[in-house]
Amino acid sequence: MVLAAILVVAAVLRVEGIGAHLSDAEGYSYLVGSAPSAGAFLRRLAAYENTPPLFYLLLTPLPLGHTAWLRVPAAVPGALIPLALFAALRRPLGPRAALLAAGMAAVAPFAVSYSDYSRGFMLEGLACVIALWAMLRLADGASPRWWWVYLGASVLALYSEYLAVIFVVALTLSALAWGRRRRLTTAALGLLPLAALLPWLGQFERGQDALHHTKISPTFPGPSPSSLRDVAVRLVLGEHGAGATPGVRWLEFIALLAVLGWVVVALRRGAGSQPATATAAATATATATAALPVIATTGALVLAGHALAPLFGFEIFNERYLTVLIPIGAALLSAAVARANARWLWRGAAVLVAAAGVAVFVQRYGREYQPNLAPVRTAVAALHPRAVLTNSAVVAYYLRRLPVDVDRPFGLGPGLERTCAQPCVIVDDSRVPGGARPGPGRALMIGPFGIRLAR
Repeated sequence: MVLAAILVVAAVLRVEGIGAHLSDAEGYSYLVGSAPSAGAFLRRLAAYENTPPLFYLLLTPLPLGHTAWLRVPAAVPGALIPLALFAALRRPLGPRAALLAAGMAAVAPFAVSYSDYSRGFMLEGLACVIALWAMLRLADGASPRWWWVYLGASVLALYSEYLAVIFVVALTLSALAWGRRRRLTTAALGLLPLAALLPWLGQFERGQDALHHTKISPTFPGPSPSSLRDVAVRLVLGEHGAGATPGVRWLEFIALLAVLGWVVVALRRGAGSQPATATAAATATATATAALPVIATTGALVLAGHALAPLFGFEIFNERYLTVLIPIGAALLSAAVARANARWLWRGAAVLVAAAGVAVFVQRYGREYQPNLAPVRTAVAALHPRAVLTNSAVVAYYLRRLPVDVDRPFGLGPGLERTCAQPCVIVDDSRVPGGARPGPGRALMIGPFGIRLAR
């Protein structure tokens, strides 16, 4: 019943904001997912995205006329991550600690907001948690058939986000470091999912060729004390829940480091509550002893892998690529509470999780972070254009009933304005890199959107 309640809470929190206005990146999910054919799908994927195809394939059969449908392939996996985490932790940590971890994952603000973000991060996160579950079962001496679960989940993660490579390598290295048998099998099968990307290399190269022509590769600040602070605070408190000023964020980061220090100390202590029999105690302790180092090492290696990626030319040190650390952190924190084994601590943790769920719901209720394009759509439709050009995929989504084309995204390319059929309307988002294009003709601004009747 507690698990069912947690899953209901997870679903409610994600459904509440699922119909909010789209952000710019989500517009590109629409462009790819709405492709009319397989060839168009691959062309748009290469032209506009730097990610694998799985998330967009899940969009293709959906009716994308409402923003909620664009987010279903993110919201459903996001709501299922607590269930997968409970299944992964129930045996090594016990049901009570597994429920606490599931509750934390259900109400984590960043996980909730990114479950309503039409990208593949939550799909990757669910697959990674299932892969972790399988590896923990294998480390516990379960049937080799669990390798099929691990392989399938890892391949799903890799085809959701390329950076799942770091997680697969980290999990395999952790299993090798703490395992005591079948190391050759663990190394071979642990890294085998990477081979699943080989058939996709041609399309990957096609996408690389489109860089700086129709798209750019996002870059983020490299690892530093301030970037580590911001990543940690946003992962725990959410992108809209972190303190606005650097000083407040430093205080939040110090508090998080204090909690992390307590977790390390608590986990180094002996087991908390003892099972009913000595045999059960020995079994439970051995299972937890095998699982916790694998979980902790995997999290540390994932963080280190993203921090070291800039050395190889990948500027990816950002919280959106580290969402898998949320269930890993929940697992370690719940294990620390279990080791402390204080009734007041259990009750306090449960109250904090419940309070966090209420706070997240209140903070998100009816909230819009993106502008409303209805006035833009009305103004453009009144001009009865034969063609509409825009630098924003979100504008293309909301004006999809008009003859609209994405032109000069990110300010790239010469543009189609000279050959645009008259009357031609330019609708550019000034927030997009490159800004609104200059040119002759009557113009007006509606929020950040510039509307110009080209001549």
